[in-house]
Amino acid sequence: MDPMTDNGTTGRRLVERLAIGVLIGVVAISVGGAALLAVYLNRIGDAADGLDRAEALGAYPGRPEPVVVDGMNAVNYLLMARDSAGELEAVLIAHLSASRRDLTLVALPVDLLPGTSQTLAASYAVDPLRTAKDVEQLTGARMDHQVHLGLDGFAGVVDILGGVDLGGGRLDGAQVRERIDAAPDDLTRSAWTADLLRATLARASMGVAITDPNRFDKVMDTLTPCLTVDAGLTGDEVRLTMVESRVKASEVLTWPLATVPGSLGEVADPVALARLRAALATDTFPPDGGPEVVPATVTSTPHTSVAGSTTPMGPASPVPASTSAPAPGGTSSPGAGSSPTSVADGRPTATSTAGR
Repeated sequence: MDPMTDNGTTGRRLVERLAIGVLIGVVAISVGGAALLAVYLNRIGDAADGLDRAEALGAYPGRPEPVVVDGMNAVNYLLMARDSAGELEAVLIAHLSASRRDLTLVALPVDLLPGTSQTLAASYAVDPLRTAKDVEQLTGARMDHQVHLGLDGFAGVVDILGGVDLGGGRLDGAQVRERIDAAPDDLTRSAWTADLLRATLARASMGVAITDPNRFDKVMDTLTPCLTVDAGLTGDEVRLTMVESRVKASEVLTWPLATVPGSLGEVADPVALARLRAALATDTFPPDGGPEVVPATVTSTPHTSVAGSTTPMGPASPVPASTSAPAPGGTSSPGAGSSPTSVADGRPTATSTAGR
């Protein structure tokens, strides 16, 4: 573990290691220094062990193998956000790189047909494990863990954090829910849910999330009831991820999967899907390589926003497909031109933190 320094750099890294947990659906906390790290890691692990559990996706013929780079596995968390009625509202793949330096939130629409006759929302209503298997078969990537997040409960976490900077201003939990509910289509809703998680991470990384044990307990008491994780996501694994993480809040990407309309739902654009499969298989998500969706403005300070965002929580003009894009169904190297999408286009984006 890094030694403490006087310039606050190490303290910032510790904060971001802990705050990163919100994006894998385990915890949303921030601490002020290294002296508290061990204490909070133990409490995080204990809280993770006490979460509601769902069955983990077991082995089946043809299940994708983990991606290993330099002896470390990349990790994919399938995050399925639901409303108070238990219906699926958003689907994200949180891809944590093998280096533990990069986190990418792949947004999938709940009305996506993953090569079957059922949308993700329909399969989730029957059996969430079927949804996880469908996503694995669609992307060619193993979904190491499943996380079910209640968005209404998560709004309470936003309130404890003092709101998040999203959509051009500071929003409380109820306002965040209203914005997400107002999304014009399912892919945009998933992308905006990713932006909510990024904004929460940015807020936690400022050191405002946890200033005393009482606030920590309030965060945990509010977050844990709205989370269900698979049986394989143990407290020990959560602790290890927190220690290993080198992700910076300012560099988390949102990567929406472009789709085209089908007769029963949305269908992944072949070029965009090939690019996503290549990115997951190579553990590489370059910021200029995916489809484009203008995100909600996310800020970690009042003067910080997502680069290129001109219409917070709203659509932008579509970008034409690149003539250099590969043929549908072929492989694609990250960084190739983008393709048409059924929602507003915009490139995968990261928060941009001024002065950091």
